[in-house]
Amino acid sequence: MQVILRSYTARLVPVTLMLLGFGLGGGRAIAQTSYPISSYYDTTVKVTPITSDVSQVVESGISTDAPYGLNQYDGLTYSKTNPTTGELTFNIDATAFGLQDLPLGYITFGSGTNKVFGTSDATTAIDLVNLTASGSGTVDITGGEGIFKNATGTLLFTEEDIITLGEKTTTLKGRALVYGSINTLKTVPEPKTTTTLIGIGMIGAGFLLRRHRLKSASC
Repeated sequence: MQVILRSYTARLVPVTLMLLGFGLGGGRAIAQTSYPISSYYDTTVKVTPITSDVSQVVESGISTDAPYGLNQYDGLTYSKTNPTTGELTFNIDATAFGLQDLPLGYITFGSGTNKVFGTSDATTAIDLVNLTASGSGTVDITGGEGIFKNATGTLLFTEEDIITLGEKTTTLKGRALVYGSINTLKTVPEPKTTTTLIGIGMIGAGFLLRRHRLKSASC
C-alpha cells in the first residue's frame, strides 16, 4: 500500500499581517511576515556644516497614522553638497565623503517595544531662492526589536521641506511620506512525519486485520 502524505501551510492574517510559510523539511519551516506601511511624518532636519561641503544631519519625525507603534523616527546622517547643482547627497557613513573618526549614522523607527533599524540613501534638491527643499530616497532595513526582530526590507520616502537659515545650523521642516514593507522571518515547527506514519500504519493494519476476520467468518 502506497501512502501519500501532503503538507498544508496555514495562512495567518492578523489585522494587516500576511504570513507566508514554506516547509523546508527536517521538522522546521520558515514563515515570512510582511508588515506594509504607508504613513506621513512631520519632520525636522537640522543641518550643521563640518567642512565647506559636508554637513552633519540630525533628523526626527512624528506620525499620527503610522502602524505597529512606529509613530516616531530619529536619524543621524551626513550630507555632501554638489557645488555645481547644489543638490545634497546623504550617507550614514562619513567616510563616504572622505571624513574620518565620526560616529556612524543610523535610522530608527519606533520609540517603544517595536523598533525598526536601517540605513538611508537619499538626495535632496535645494531652492535657496524660495527656501524650499525636495528629497527622496530609501531606507534599507537592517534589523529591529519586538515584532520586528531580524527585520529586512526596503522603505521608500519622499519629502518636501521649508528651509530656515541659521548662523550655524540650517533647519528644514516639512512632511515625508514613508511607504513599503517590513519583512520578518521566523522558524516554526512542522508536524512530525514519524508520528504521522506510525498512526497511518496502525490504522492500515487494523483495517486489514478486520477485513481478514470478516472474510474468515463468511467462509
